[in-house]
Amino acid sequence: MEVNEHDFNYEQRRVDWTISEILRREIILTDSVESVRGEAQDIRSNFWKDVTVNVSESDDVIETEVSIRQQELLLQERELNYKHAEKQLKAMKKLKSSPYFARIDIQEGQNESETIYIGTASFMDQNDEFLIYDWRAPISSVYYDGALGEVEYLTPDGTQIVEVSLKRQFIIKDAQIEAMFDTTETIGDEMLQDILGNQSNSQMKTIVSTIQQEQNKIIRDTTSQLLFVQGAAGSGKTSAILQRIAYLLYHFRNGLDSNQVVIFSPNKLFNHYISNVLPELGEKNMIQTTFLDFAQARIHGLRVESLFEQFENKENKQRQELLNLKENAIFYRSLDRYAGYLEKGGMIFKDIKFKQEILFTKKKVAEIFYSFPSHYTMPQRFTYTTEKLLDELNRLVRKESKKEWVEELLESLSEEEYKGMSGNQKFESFKEEQTFLAMKVVRKQFKHVRKSINQRRYYHLKAQYADFLKVVPKLIKLDSYGISLTEWQSEQSSVISKLNKKQIMMEDSVPYLYLKDITLGKEMMRTIKFVFIDEIQDYSALQITYLKSLFPNARFTMLGDLNQLIFKNKKQEDSLFDSIAPLFDPERIQKIELTKTYRSTADITNFTKGILVDSDTIEAFERKGDLPKVVIDSSYPAMIDSVVEAVAGKQRESNLTAIIGKTIEDCEKAYELLKTRIDSTLISKENQKLTEGIIVLPSYLAKGLEFDTVVVLDASNHNYHLESERTLLYTICSRAMHHLVITSNGPKSTLFDHVPSELYQIK
Repeated sequence: MEVNEHDFNYEQRRVDWTISEILRREIILTDSVESVRGEAQDIRSNFWKDVTVNVSESDDVIETEVSIRQQELLLQERELNYKHAEKQLKAMKKLKSSPYFARIDIQEGQNESETIYIGTASFMDQNDEFLIYDWRAPISSVYYDGALGEVEYLTPDGTQIVEVSLKRQFIIKDAQIEAMFDTTETIGDEMLQDILGNQSNSQMKTIVSTIQQEQNKIIRDTTSQLLFVQGAAGSGKTSAILQRIAYLLYHFRNGLDSNQVVIFSPNKLFNHYISNVLPELGEKNMIQTTFLDFAQARIHGLRVESLFEQFENKENKQRQELLNLKENAIFYRSLDRYAGYLEKGGMIFKDIKFKQEILFTKKKVAEIFYSFPSHYTMPQRFTYTTEKLLDELNRLVRKESKKEWVEELLESLSEEEYKGMSGNQKFESFKEEQTFLAMKVVRKQFKHVRKSINQRRYYHLKAQYADFLKVVPKLIKLDSYGISLTEWQSEQSSVISKLNKKQIMMEDSVPYLYLKDITLGKEMMRTIKFVFIDEIQDYSALQITYLKSLFPNARFTMLGDLNQLIFKNKKQEDSLFDSIAPLFDPERIQKIELTKTYRSTADITNFTKGILVDSDTIEAFERKGDLPKVVIDSSYPAMIDSVVEAVAGKQRESNLTAIIGKTIEDCEKAYELLKTRIDSTLISKENQKLTEGIIVLPSYLAKGLEFDTVVVLDASNHNYHLESERTLLYTICSRAMHHLVITSNGPKSTLFDHVPSELYQIK
């Protein structure tokens, strides 16, 4: 509902007054920051001058320690004050352009009516009266969740009930109200259309003013052990999750640090895209990683197959049954059974060598390993085996120190080198000095052997995994999974060949890591309190089970869209939630579905819905635009001409245009012809940073991103004809916000046959 001129003028005066207060606070904070910074620098510079140092008596030592501790505490206090003041100053700088985006008028019981203004950070005047409430504050949930009338909201003291008499929304830029209106609903569509109608950006925008009621449930959930969010493309899943992280850091601010929050993103390009959201909301960034990077960090000495290789490997399509088996819980259980056999024998070790001479044979290592009581776990046996080997090594060092080569080495030392090795050590005799130096020489020579033993390199993990694969036919009835013994043996040979080349496929990474954890012991990350997994549909139940075991104290938030499957088939993932639910307390599982999509115009959303066979649950947001265009050409050069024409026609309207190919090979081929005609950037394995303008990228790197204009590269029937590629084509097309152009070298894909002809233009 439009606001009258009188109200508009009042609200602008209120904005002006609020900003004047913010500017006043900014001056005070600037002085405070400079003052506290100066104090901290002075304390650092004069640290030892102000410390009483006396170590002659035990009481003096204690006094010295107390003096040092006092100075450390003083320095800590000043640095904390500095950081706090600097954080407040950053918040003020953001607020002075757009102090708030909403107002609610509420009344609690018989108390007087109260006006609440909501922004990205709290702000109080010099009398400690709130002029702006942080969007994460409990009272702010009334704005997102309630309509006019009686509304409940949760506070630290329990549930409160208020009467809401006004809900008003603003768009304020450069201290001027550009738009405002009153609404009875959660978020007015008019305001949302205005904000979402803006151009996209190479970094994700922080639009807390457009949080919808369902998104608010996701953001403010503080009790679920598993929060599982299924959402259509463009439904605001990722935005809600990032705002959820900001909310949790605010809600648990006395006990939660951003270093205790980790998010698994689909790729590095997406990491760059979301990197600015939390800093814009006044929080430090959480730990960002991809599953590939996470697995690679834990698998030493092997290169894990990349996202590019995983998608581009055409053999994967012929190996689907094998891939499905390796990602099935039965594979995990077979590893447990295999480990049970290893308790009695079968562990594979390496010889421990020094200068090509065997110090301990693998047979000797095995004898030591299995000499410990049977009730010891394998990680415990490794601990005691390592200790025993180090003891044996020390005996060998003493023996080696008496050998002729050591004496010759000592005689060859210069006087300076000799003194350097002796240091300030005093010796009773020449023989004692020689013994000391001989031991020092040999210990140095054996240093890498000691390190190798400490790091358990005597365990042949690669060979152990290869042995497990040989045993699998005895542990699993392969034909129940559509796999013959010959197919499995071929797979086994392929994996072993890759291991010998120091490579491992993505689907083998979790079983390999699980075997490592069973035998060597698990390195759990107990300090992590919240784990977020984006694009959950591309994970297997096995991967999630593994992550759950590594983060035992964490609550999990998982989000995705089964309609955007790229690396798996839909049938395989339909039961994902059912597979992982038993890992969590059933009383603390929350499943939320977001069906309304806000990213694209209604025209684009209705077109992309037509690509899917079952899309009744997806609801378009009524923002009108151009119909998608399908351009069919008879040759590849003609199609490239159409691509150039499409992007040239939209350059003025688009900050960010994406030409999306199926594979990196498709993109590289097109880019070679496009780069001399249009200013564009190829996103590849080496370059995964989003830039404004025109980019060319493969389909699997476009996940989670949005663009003003999307040009689909060669959506011909030759390129997209498999039913399993339907969700891939949907994912590509649903990246578009305002304009969608589909090019085709020859007849268009039959996957478009379900789309009603009135929903697109054909050329």
